[in-house]
Amino acid sequence: MGTEHMEELTPDACWQLLAQHEYGRLAYVLDGEVNIVPINHAVVDGQIAFETGQGSKLLGIDEQVTVAYEVDDITAEQGTSVVVRGFVVSLEGDEAKAAEQDVHPWIGTAKIETMAIVPSTVTGRRYTFPRD
Repeated sequence: MGTEHMEELTPDACWQLLAQHEYGRLAYVLDGEVNIVPINHAVVDGQIAFETGQGSKLLGIDEQVTVAYEVDDITAEQGTSVVVRGFVVSLEGDEAKAAEQDVHPWIGTAKIETMAIVPSTVTGRRYTFPRD
């Protein structure tokens, strides 16, 4: 696949895809091991907000440690991927309440922590699949 089938997304297009999708994959390092977990999210005030439950490995993420979050959209004709790199912070007070209204968990387990990825970079690409 040559570069004629790949398009770099603008920052606005990246944020639009992030806002349209509720689910993605968070990659982080904990205790020297790389972990990738599916999470649901909401875009809130330029951050990627999510909730986590008791006993979650995500609670072990140190604030200010770099993480990556990826959301994709794949059809028969094209695939789009957006990657957010940044660090995780705990949300509290009004910030947490605002995020909790927009985040819709997959399962009904109790969530005890509202967190957000503060982006340092947001990049995206769209690949058009060549037709034979």
